[in-house]
Amino acid sequence: MRLLDHVAQCSAPFRVRQDSGATWQLTGASDFAQEVARCPLRYVLTDDLLRACIDLAYSEGAGLSACIDLMHFPAERVWIEWDAIVQREELARLLPACAGVERVDSLRHGMLISADATGRTGSFRTFWLAPGDPAEPMMAAVETLIDLSGDTRPSPPQALFDGAAVAVRDPHNAQIDSLLRCARFRLNPAWQRYYASVAQTAAQREEVMSRSLSTVVFDTPIVLALLLLLGMRSGIVQAPVSRERLNAKRFRLGRQPLLAHIEVSCPILASEPFRGTGDVSGALRSAPRFHHVRGHIVRREDLVFWRRSHWRGHLRLGSIQSRTVTLRLPTAAARSTSAH
Repeated sequence: MRLLDHVAQCSAPFRVRQDSGATWQLTGASDFAQEVARCPLRYVLTDDLLRACIDLAYSEGAGLSACIDLMHFPAERVWIEWDAIVQREELARLLPACAGVERVDSLRHGMLISADATGRTGSFRTFWLAPGDPAEPMMAAVETLIDLSGDTRPSPPQALFDGAAVAVRDPHNAQIDSLLRCARFRLNPAWQRYYASVAQTAAQREEVMSRSLSTVVFDTPIVLALLLLLGMRSGIVQAPVSRERLNAKRFRLGRQPLLAHIEVSCPILASEPFRGTGDVSGALRSAPRFHHVRGHIVRREDLVFWRRSHWRGHLRLGSIQSRTVTLRLPTAAARSTSAH
């Protein structure tokens, strides 16, 4: 089952029992089961599209931050999910220094997005599917707030326990730091009260803050990359997935129905597959070493040129026909037609 089905079918409240015997009921997946079930737009990203979004989000060049004014949320309520294992692999490849920092062992990752009518301001709650038998849907304690105008006045991370919306910065990566300027993060009120009670020392609060923020912060650039691709002429392919026939069988077996959704892919942005190198020593030593080149993005007014990541090396190992993809804004006529 998809993560969206696990969340929609979750009915057990999330409770935590402390060593003292005190029990806390905290906000969890079950509190958003109905919202996911009623969400009018549910996206499931293919692995290739997820890799493209991560590559785009953490690219070189002008950076995704130069295109924030082109981004909009596609609807006021949206569900998005993807394979968490693929996400960890790609982040480890592009950001080896941050490998494992999110500290969440998950099978699938997703979020429920709420946006205003303009599509420029919104928030999302992060969920993941924890491995186990049965697998259990979990929800992050931190909510992410997005303002694509970038006009935010967030508080420092230490104010997280006071209920404030805080900032996260990356002093080592100017591109990511620029993207994060449109995001703020705040604890859910129930979790805020819980942590205020159990995290008494400075070391405990630092650990809670680090764990809570790292669970969600790496998703923000990925979501922004997806918003750009959805809003541009980028070859996005949307394939509706109906569950009617399967649900008829599940109904006969007394099982809950599965939710329809849209599988989203983007073949033209698929990364070049790794090709076996064999022995490239000796006679091939004078040729360029077979290696991976990260993608980079360049914007010229309303045109975005994405030089996707690719493998470079000896032609015997495979040639690439085209590595540059041009993303165009839909014309006014096209936007009017799609609106109807």
